[in-house]
Amino acid sequence: MQLQLLTALGAVGGAAFSLLAEGVGAEAATPWILPFTAGGFIYVGTVAVLPQLLREQRPLQSVLQLGALLA
Repeated sequence: MQLQLLTALGAVGGAAFSLLAEGVGAEAATPWILPFTAGGFIYVGTVAVLPQLLREQRPLQSVLQLGALLA
């Protein structure tokens, strides 16, 4: 539960930081905010999907799903 709280505080801090950085100008903030956001989504997606892929009974299906994830 403490780790969940730490994660939630990090999300709130990141949201506040990005809102403050928006005032700097979109040209200055966009090149470094978007990669961090995309990386967060990729991390969450892989953490949710990879354990299910490892439990898959058909290896071909796992390979196809992993390829789709990487694409």
